[in-house]
Amino acid sequence: MAADNQMPEPRSGFLARLSAAETIVLAIIALIALAGLMLVGKGFYMKAKAEVSQVLLKRTFEAQLHGNPDGKPWPWADFQTAAEITAPRLNRSAIVLEGASGEALAFGPAWLTTTPQPGDEGTSVIAAHRDTHFRWLKDVNPGDLLVLTRKDGRRFLFRAGEGRVARWDESGINASASGHHLALATCWPFDAIKQGPMRYIVSAELIGEQRPVPLITGSISK
Repeated sequence: MAADNQMPEPRSGFLARLSAAETIVLAIIALIALAGLMLVGKGFYMKAKAEVSQVLLKRTFEAQLHGNPDGKPWPWADFQTAAEITAPRLNRSAIVLEGASGEALAFGPAWLTTTPQPGDEGTSVIAAHRDTHFRWLKDVNPGDLLVLTRKDGRRFLFRAGEGRVARWDESGINASASGHHLALATCWPFDAIKQGPMRYIVSAELIGEQRPVPLITGSISK
């Protein structure tokens, strides 16, 4: 009976059997795994934010083409929609922002307002993130057609040149160059995690202008 009344000894758990050094190593591994999950989650969030924002920006831009002068996608936005850039061969497009700060690049490409308006004399520069709105820039081939539609309804056709890599402060872009040029820029390399000094630049030359998009006041087709 005495033996029957004895309580079984508690079984040692996994953590209890580890030495102090092994416990520390396990904790480090767990922290690394958690950090990795947070980074992956942040990456998905940023990409989802970029995609959803473009849907709202597209509607705002269409409203501008229909005569609505307000180019703000939401009341507290500190920027306006300015244009749409399209790469027909790649079936890619993005709404371009005007007056955007660095943080606003999360919503779309930005026209650098210190350069000429796209389609005007000189070199207009549009910049965007390499992992969202300009991730397709590496796939643009020399000779590809690029279509730029401005908020005033004018539509310009550009022919892409060779892509090149340069430091951000040695880009060789001349905003006051003669002729009508377009420069699309993003960070490089494309698979890097942190931002560096290098940029990937695709230059394009104006080859023509299509009939302006009619600015008609009215409802937007869904």
